[in-house]
Amino acid sequence: MTVTKQDKNHPEINIGSVVKIKTTPVCVGEVAGVIKGRKEWYEVILYDKRLRPMVRGDGTFKRKKFLIENCKLIDETFKFNNKTIEIGDIICKNTSYRKRYGVVVGFTHPDGLLSTSYANGYNGTDLIECIEIEKRGLRRKRYHDQPGELVRFSTFNERVSSCEVDLWNRTGPKIITK
Repeated sequence: MTVTKQDKNHPEINIGSVVKIKTTPVCVGEVAGVIKGRKEWYEVILYDKRLRPMVRGDGTFKRKKFLIENCKLIDETFKFNNKTIEIGDIICKNTSYRKRYGVVVGFTHPDGLLSTSYANGYNGTDLIECIEIEKRGLRRKRYHDQPGELVRFSTFNERVSSCEVDLWNRTGPKIITK
């Protein structure tokens, strides 16, 4: 089934197309169906910032419906605002004498309170807990004197930047600092 918009400014959107929805914050998802009535709506399977479908606790996809006017076909240059740090992101801690690369595994509030960073992304006051990784190959670092123990570090957001991973580098996976 094909759904089209007659306006020149809006290209054709089909079921299965990836669309950007004008909301705050910006949502991205895949059109799963069309609901007709007084107004036409798209039923959309929502994507996370890594452009993977979000899944609920019971294993079903997270779905929402949006007015057709609020949906726009996504272009290849689209990127989420990556200013927030979430679990699973790769970061670089740059100090005056060394760079450390790590995968974010958690957040800790300095006063021991419940952290809001798990639900909303990094809030700016919590400590960022990471497991240190190598820049090339992305292997987790381990202590030499304690077999099996991973090297961990905690940091605030000062001197921390998000990184991207180039999986197809000719020498193997490599971290690219923005």
